Amino acid sequence: MVYLIAGLICSALVSLVLKISSKWEYDRYGMFAVNYLSCLIPFLFSQIGKNIPPLDGDFAFCLIFALLNGFLYLAGMLMNQINVRRNGAILQSTFARLGVMVPTAVSIVFFGERPSFSGTVGIILVLVAFSIMNIGENNDKEKNVHEKPVFSLLILGMLFGGIADSALKIFEQFGSPALEDWFMGLTFLSASIICLLITLAKRGKIGKIEIITGLGLGIPNYLSSLLLLKSLSSVSAYIAYPTYSVGAILVVTIVSTIFFKEKLSRWSKVSFALIIPAIMLLNID
Repeated sequence: MVYLIAGLICSALVSLVLKISSKWEYDRYGMFAVNYLSCLIPFLFSQIGKNIPPLDGDFAFCLIFALLNGFLYLAGMLMNQINVRRNGAILQSTFARLGVMVPTAVSIVFFGERPSFSGTVGIILVLVAFSIMNIGENNDKEKNVHEKPVFSLLILGMLFGGIADSALKIFEQFGSPALEDWFMGLTFLSASIICLLITLAKRGKIGKIEIITGLGLGIPNYLSSLLLLKSLSSVSAYIAYPTYSVGAILVVTIVSTIFFKEKLSRWSKVSFALIIPAIMLLNID
């Protein structure tokens, strides 16, 4: 349970670092490059003393798919940053967790898997919550237009994160199991290279603030996945995944409410109340 609690705190830290740094002036893509390079370091250490895999068809598939996944990772992180600035850390964190719906849909449509009863109820709750959120965006007169949640941005952030998660499922089905570590390593490498190329093209920079922010994102980003994986050895998956997702949202909500004075509109509160149990149901096997 200690690993699980530490993992959800690290996961929440990603959103909170984005929130804290949202007012800072820095080169966005330079910071993203540092973020993904820091995620790449543990992979490099894990390969010390190991042989490079054969450069065959399996490796070619791994490389091409990792390039695509790297772009998706970058797009997802970019949308997370935009959503934190435009919609606040609470809604960004909540909708990012709903990305689990995308691999669920991929499994249903392409791999013939069928959702459980709890999963079906979770999907229905999410659709209802989306509808309510949309009503709030259009009709809530309590706030001016600049303070309303931008529903389309939240959906895009959810989709990019969910599609990246789906790539793991697709690689699991069609890729070589021996190359799973390389797939993640090449994903981080491709994302960092894309960021570096954009930084060079726009004559950006990687200075002290980019390094601090990038490490502040990359380290908890990597540790959250590692700690979740370790927690599964002592905590059942049907307990770990919902606790991890909802716990991270609650940490972000508490910190954002107390320290950043974030407030949710009336309709957003209703949607939020529906999304929390929906995430728990979607994560139950």
